[in-house]
Amino acid sequence: MNTQDIENTLRKLRLSGMAQTLQTRLMQAQAAQEPFLDTLSSLLQDELDQRRSRLMARRFKLSGLDEKPSLADFDWRFNPKLPRGACFELHSLKFLSEGANALLVGKPGTGKSHVAKAVAYQATLQGYDVAYVEADGALARYALADADERARLLKGW
Repeated sequence: MNTQDIENTLRKLRLSGMAQTLQTRLMQAQAAQEPFLDTLSSLLQDELDQRRSRLMARRFKLSGLDEKPSLADFDWRFNPKLPRGACFELHSLKFLSEGANALLVGKPGTGKSHVAKAVAYQATLQGYDVAYVEADGALARYALADADERARLLKGW
């Protein structure tokens, strides 16, 4: 079996991460006279990395988030009354492991959306499925929906 046959077999086995890096890993192994198990280990890690990357991209796409914010990007001088400690506590996602809920309330323009998006994005990074919706739009859609659509919306939330 030559390398092209191996690449084709890897793709048939749905190991595209390994197939994409096979040539590079083979050249590295030959140049460094690397043991077979080290090369195989690197190829397996390439596959795992690609799968994780695709999964993260899929989770982000399904989350409803339009950006990837973090609390490190937040300008805390913008609203000094915002409880920084509580925001970072939410960002730790401890409330999820406790089975609790989080509700952010306050006047418009105070940073609630940024904090909520940062927490939601952190949850996607930690492997949670996220559905980010803004209350006013979601509740308006719900109010205007028929009974079947309301049931579908509730199930999604």
